[in-house]
Amino acid sequence: MNTVALNNTGKTKKLIELPNDICRRLSLQAAAMGTSVKRLIENMVINSIEDSDDDALYSYLLETRPEGSVMLSDHEQAELLNRLRKKAMSDEV
Repeated sequence: MNTVALNNTGKTKKLIELPNDICRRLSLQAAAMGTSVKRLIENMVINSIEDSDDDALYSYLLETRPEGSVMLSDHEQAELLNRLRKKAMSDEV
């Protein structure tokens, strides 16, 4: 079954499975903070990513996806810009 987003919130839903004891502890922590478990988990994940080391992530990407470290040639840049301009013009109609 496909889900259609009616508004573009820029969010993605993920289904995760947690052990029962962890869920109970999260419920208690959320109640103590006056929030929901969902909101607590969302905030924990967001804070974790915001606190992460971007340099380490970039190093990982360079090791696993080295093609991303190669700059486009002038010819490739021009082709890409032309394609994007054509697409932008066709989308404006």
